[in-house]
Amino acid sequence: MPPPTRQVELWCDSFHEGTWACEEIVSLLPSATCSVSYHLGFLPVYRFDTPEFSLVIQVFGDYASWEFIPDSIKELLTWGKPDLVAYDREANRILFAVEETAAVPTGNQALQRCERMYGSSRSRIPFWYLLSEYGVHIDGGTRRASIWPTMMGLKLTQHYRTPCLVLSYSSESSPEDYGAGDGTLSLFQALTAILRNFAKGCSLLQDLGPLLATQYQAMLTFVGSQGENLTGFIPQREKLTDSSTASILASIATGETTPASGGFLEWPITSGLPPKFLEEQSPSDLIKPDILLPAVEALKTKKVCYTLSTNAGSRPQPPKELAEWIKQQEGHFKRGSLLAVPAAFSMKLADFPPSIGGGRHVTTAKNILYLIDKWKYLRKVIEVAYPRLERRLPSWGEEEPCLLYVSNSVKPGRIFGDPFTGQIAAFASIFGKFDLRSRRTIAYFPHQAHGQVQLNRERANKGFLIISELVDLLIFHAGVVLDVKEKSWI
Repeated sequence: MPPPTRQVELWCDSFHEGTWACEEIVSLLPSATCSVSYHLGFLPVYRFDTPEFSLVIQVFGDYASWEFIPDSIKELLTWGKPDLVAYDREANRILFAVEETAAVPTGNQALQRCERMYGSSRSRIPFWYLLSEYGVHIDGGTRRASIWPTMMGLKLTQHYRTPCLVLSYSSESSPEDYGAGDGTLSLFQALTAILRNFAKGCSLLQDLGPLLATQYQAMLTFVGSQGENLTGFIPQREKLTDSSTASILASIATGETTPASGGFLEWPITSGLPPKFLEEQSPSDLIKPDILLPAVEALKTKKVCYTLSTNAGSRPQPPKELAEWIKQQEGHFKRGSLLAVPAAFSMKLADFPPSIGGGRHVTTAKNILYLIDKWKYLRKVIEVAYPRLERRLPSWGEEEPCLLYVSNSVKPGRIFGDPFTGQIAAFASIFGKFDLRSRRTIAYFPHQAHGQVQLNRERANKGFLIISELVDLLIFHAGVVLDVKEKSWI
């Protein structure tokens, strides 16, 4: 008697990605009889028959083309559109989600998709992010990927006890080559194993432990080799090379082990830093003046705040475009919500220092992340910079640690878009929201007007969803503050 046929819908950002995935799966099932047909003449349908199982995968390309997208997929898409989502309609469940990118993996490019990692993990959906470890930059040089998406995957795995993996393809000699490195093959080995388990009626992650351990080991090795180029400190760095760490992570991802409170990737207060790294903490000069950030930098002198690197560069903007953006920001400011204590718009082109090439610098501090020991320290410098906020900021526990994220963008509409949404998702996840001692997250937008935020929108975009869940305060130009949890303006 032939085995029953199980059916999977593979929802994709494009038909190309769906057929690519199915062809990779075909190559990993050499013993299966595979056939391809086209429903309605254009929907690819792949059938796999073996003595153990029969599986049909129907590809749906381009999410926007369909009106009958399952509700669970619609919910997932509110956090960003993964390239692949496998769906079991009979049980109304998502089997896995995948994001892949060919973008140069430096700076913001890899981070701008991190909100999809968070969206899947919070719904306990196994997630893989496939990105190029090496890319050719616009200047023609080869760049290596950032560690932050990988670190985020490690943190989300431990918090949600669900696979969240970042796999790399390409090599230094073959940048952006899907066939170089182990990432592409490893990804489809995992997806094929899940689909095989599904078709056989088994638990989706059955027997995946060894493969997941191999994937987590690749992530740990990458962070260990690239981490020193980005930061001088990683909590319990020695666990990156501990032979047992990857297996423990795989066991956590499959639900077999409960995360231990061992301090791995748990960011301490300043007194817990290694002495050498602590000695290196000193205030940095700003590229563009700012009313708040010099005082935040000065907290490093008091040993109550630290930063991980000073690698932030400046990308000067054309003066004509910058002047237009400032004008638009002023319009947004004037249309903003009425405030109990008024604030005044004061941004002007002369505030932005000229660059050698004729542009204007928009970058303020050389850091975009500050880890601050206690809310009372950050609260005080905010109130000094913006006196209108005195005694008006939230009365959280004064001893709670904080993360301050800085976005220097001036162009309107960027607050809740790429790459800043992904940055916030990554940094809030990595640096404290999921630590045993959770950090408050404050996002500072010195060049953005509060009038761009519409609290009464019927449907929030992915950016506001991320901010609503992971951020506590938003600080805009002129010190206008949104208490995100209370949805109130200060």
